[in-house]
Amino acid sequence: MRAQRLSIRIPRALVAGLLAIVALAPSLLPSGAAALIQPTATPTPDAASFASLNKDSDLPYESIGPDYFFPWINPLTGLQVEDQSLLQRRPMAIKVTNYPRYTRPPSGLAYADVVYEYYMERAITRYIAIFYGHDASRVGPIRSGRFFDEHIFTMYDSSFTFGYADELVMDYWKEQGPTTLRRFGLEGRIDYFYDCEAGQAYSLCRDRNLVTYNNLFANTSALNEAMVRNGLENIQPDLTGMRFAYRPPDGGAAATRLYFNYSLIIYSKWEYAPERNQYLRFQEDEGYSDERGPSYAPLEDFTTGEQLSADNVVVLFVPHHYYKKTDTTEIIQIDLVGSGQAMVFRDGQMFAATWVRPADGSVINLLTADGEHFPLKPGQTWYQVVSEETEFGRDGDEWGFVFHAPEVPDEPIYPPTPTPTVSP
Repeated sequence: MRAQRLSIRIPRALVAGLLAIVALAPSLLPSGAAALIQPTATPTPDAASFASLNKDSDLPYESIGPDYFFPWINPLTGLQVEDQSLLQRRPMAIKVTNYPRYTRPPSGLAYADVVYEYYMERAITRYIAIFYGHDASRVGPIRSGRFFDEHIFTMYDSSFTFGYADELVMDYWKEQGPTTLRRFGLEGRIDYFYDCEAGQAYSLCRDRNLVTYNNLFANTSALNEAMVRNGLENIQPDLTGMRFAYRPPDGGAAATRLYFNYSLIIYSKWEYAPERNQYLRFQEDEGYSDERGPSYAPLEDFTTGEQLSADNVVVLFVPHHYYKKTDTTEIIQIDLVGSGQAMVFRDGQMFAATWVRPADGSVINLLTADGEHFPLKPGQTWYQVVSEETEFGRDGDEWGFVFHAPEVPDEPIYPPTPTPTVSP
């Protein structure tokens, strides 16, 4: 991974303080670190000992995870759930579009436990969101899947709802057999005729008020029931691996604004709100222009009418390469395997970390320089997935990231056989 001079201007000239990743996050673990991340025997505390986790504070607990969570604590957020039965089911991964701009605001992301944003192709990004501890009556608009999504639905042992995919991607998934295909929530012929009317809980439906193909939505409660009817075993997977603490660790660097430029047409920022102790999401509302500068608007959730927020924003530096690149087709493969560098933003601070994908393919681990699990703030986590070539810089308490796609080849690239991810 390398840091270079920023080639796209970010507000307030964040070129000042450009840092090399090796200076911010030196090699935190030896090679093969994934093999080291194995759960150790941990005494199972009883309910009576829950309060004793934080005897000297009015906080619910000092630290919880990564190896054990109380039955009423969501292992993906560190928060107590209102309905404990929701944690006894399989999570749901749902693909949500971010572009064209008329598809905004998105629906349901406020209820997700975890959200990943990653570069798709041709200058756009999309989200894949995990729903587990909460249900959402409307999630979408739902769009097509990509290879990267397999890392996510495998990691969380979830179902996966998406609006079909490129033929090359679907053919690959079909080759994985029924175990993979049973995870998929795809629109059927009957679903197409369901209208997303108030009071109607369809697993998938179309909002006919949106005169566009970007009008497919899901209801997670109905979707879970539909997946079970279709033969997907509704098991509670092992989702241990994350650690949570209300107090941030020492040694963070000030971070109140985070800018992400994925392209000239997709860029966003997170602003830290001290009164809420959260980062608030803003999204571009027009294409970037050197003359006018960037233009942002609060990104709201359609279902709540409120601005989207995150308790943790985690930047994952991950290898990107072309699976297929021709004049008419662009498919990028993102290799979320092994380990890599990460930057964690919580409580208005930045912390260097390493991400590790355990050998069994389970939930991604974040580690400190000492090899300990990094404590995330309890709540929702957004992962910003960027390439290892992504440039970043710092100006005081502001941080900027400029994404770089793989270098365009001189000759077309045609697909090899992709390497399957680990399936638990």
